[in-house]
Amino acid sequence: MSESRSRSHAPPAGRKGHHMEAAAKVDVAEFAMGDFPAVDRLWRRSGLWMRPSDDADETRLKLERDPDLFLLARVEGEIVGAVVGGWDGRRAYVYHLAVAAERRRAGIASALMDELERRFREKGALKAKLQILADNHASRAFFQQRGYLLERDCEPWGKELQEGGAPPER
Repeated sequence: MSESRSRSHAPPAGRKGHHMEAAAKVDVAEFAMGDFPAVDRLWRRSGLWMRPSDDADETRLKLERDPDLFLLARVEGEIVGAVVGGWDGRRAYVYHLAVAAERRRAGIASALMDELERRFREKGALKAKLQILADNHASRAFFQQRGYLLERDCEPWGKELQEGGAPPER
């Protein structure tokens, strides 16, 4: 377990969310199963692909492996962001970064990623990887600004082992 379960993050200077009167303090903490309904709603409202591996039972399994890499962002006690990290012993992976629409552009995604990347480094990760849907321009811009690069030398391949994992054809 990481030495710190919760960290407060001040919002970036001069940045306010689209619908926020003033930037609020962001608390980043580890996910607990009692948070699942709120996080599930956040993911669905954010338009993330929800697969069988994202249900409550599968989330419990994830927490057995590396609970310190599933992080939440709270503002005034409300869950406004979440990110899931994975670590296979060689590389780190970023999954399901989401921030409530009314709280975007207030530094919440950055606070989550700062803490997740710190925890990846603590584990010894030399590289973090992620996948972004081709038409998700906001995510592409966000991660590019953080120093992530499109890796054109490899293609993401996958095989659904359970029905319901892939979204409908676009």
